[in-house]
Amino acid sequence: MKGKILLISQNFYPELGSAANRMKQLYKQFEKAGYQPLIVTTEPSYPNHALFEDRTYFDDSELNALEGYRIIRIRMHCQKQHTDLFHRLLYYIELMIRVRIYLKKLGNYENVYVTSPNIFLAWATLFFKRNQKAKYFLEIRDLWPDSFVSLKKIKIKFSLPLLKWLEKQMYLKADDIVVNNPYFQTYINTMLGKNNEMIYLPNAISKEELVSTEKAETFSVVYTGNIGYAQDVEQLIAIARGLNHKNIHMTAIIYGVQANRFREAVRQEGMRYIHLVPPMKRDECLKAISKHHVSLSILEPSEVFMNVMPGKIVDSICSGTPVVSNIGGYTGELINAQQLGFAKAGASTDEILDYIEQIKNNPDLLEHIINTTKNLRDKQFIWENNFPKLTGKLRGV
Repeated sequence: MKGKILLISQNFYPELGSAANRMKQLYKQFEKAGYQPLIVTTEPSYPNHALFEDRTYFDDSELNALEGYRIIRIRMHCQKQHTDLFHRLLYYIELMIRVRIYLKKLGNYENVYVTSPNIFLAWATLFFKRNQKAKYFLEIRDLWPDSFVSLKKIKIKFSLPLLKWLEKQMYLKADDIVVNNPYFQTYINTMLGKNNEMIYLPNAISKEELVSTEKAETFSVVYTGNIGYAQDVEQLIAIARGLNHKNIHMTAIIYGVQANRFREAVRQEGMRYIHLVPPMKRDECLKAISKHHVSLSILEPSEVFMNVMPGKIVDSICSGTPVVSNIGGYTGELINAQQLGFAKAGASTDEILDYIEQIKNNPDLLEHIINTTKNLRDKQFIWENNFPKLTGKLRGV
């Protein structure tokens, strides 16, 4: 066996969403590479607690056997998925304290890998390090506090200078930084006034997850995953309304704090071409994406959200499905430059609908984009190909 590595993450198997899947894949890749990973996380509750009560989503026997042994779940009093952001803040603070206390009980690890968001886990791990001999890896999947401020649901501007200082200290305390989006490296280095190399490890698909499902006979659009505060639910409703008017089928496999707003609009307006589907397991979701002809990703039009790389976009590329999005930044450039679909920062509903119709009416264009997504997937978005970038930096190789 190689060195021991401690993983710290709010989200993990069997939860839904790209964050939990990413940490599951990291855990499994570490094991395959001969390391001894242990993860400290929470009880599954995303998108909600009720989804995991009957253990249907606990479908990985290898991971199930490690529960309580190398998968440690911290019990919380506050709710992770509370609709009120102030109560979520209380949850983050409680989690930070409990993780801090738990870390004092653990022995020394050669490598410590903490992922953010949420930012409080990084603070609990990197500030006042107990194990000075370990190498500390900080993974950045989102920019905080910028993204939190952009939600516009809670006012924290009075404390923003302190939060930005704490953010900077977090970057300085890390021995290595892992990013899932090249833009984050530019942002962090600008803040630090340095030109540090970072480990670019994008969300990806494992070889065992690869699907080759044929497209459905009827042209259709799919939206999967979270409709939270970062997603523009009103534009998503407008797109659904436009697709329904054009008699174009759309499947919505959704959850999140604003998902009911979308469901209610579909039902109240009688959008018979819009099909509402409950959340599903990742393998089922990837198959569903691969059957459709277009995949949507619609975010709030703020600078922070325009520069992220949503997991649903990577899943769409990996499933051979063209992407249509109102995103900009690196991800938007990637989509357009590699001919993966259409992306434009702040794209209007009409622009999005026009492009979807263009693909629908041009089978040759659709086939070309499907091929380019698969080619890029094989080059950039396979876990087994990218993982050595990280293992090469670990101690105890």
